[in-house]
Amino acid sequence: MKKSILTEINFELLVCRIYHSINKIKQRELTNKYHIAPRQLYVLHIIHALGSKATASMVAQMVDRDVHVIGRLTNNLEEAGLIERIHNTPKSRLLNLELTKKGLTMIKINPYSKTLNAILSTLSKEDYAQLESSLYIISTKLKECTPGSSRTGAALKLIRDSDCS
Repeated sequence: MKKSILTEINFELLVCRIYHSINKIKQRELTNKYHIAPRQLYVLHIIHALGSKATASMVAQMVDRDVHVIGRLTNNLEEAGLIERIHNTPKSRLLNLELTKKGLTMIKINPYSKTLNAILSTLSKEDYAQLESSLYIISTKLKECTPGSSRTGAALKLIRDSDCS
């Protein structure tokens, strides 16, 4: 089924608006209460889940970002005392990332938003299931069009499978 360009633009704008609204809500809730950004919390969970394999490049792969972006983010996390960079061996240039006690405390934060849960609860179970199914189909098709560019699913599975409590 071929869609008009205007419909495609409307879809993109709607998705962008939803993403930015969700991000604003989560940003407000997490920073007001815990003084941490959602992306930082997400990266802490990834580092924890990766364990001894956690490096900036591995985290970058898992969250589908460039290494220099994750490098800046990990600098900020290190300055905040949430992670440490540890040399694998004394002469190695490879730095592993490890959560500090403060970082381990932060990953115990419940990342779920009361506001977003209230909004989503306005959908019937059927509507929610249809929305989730549709978004999954779109996500799958996007991955097919951009092979190797997204490991977000792998990152979410890694977090889900790890013990973050």
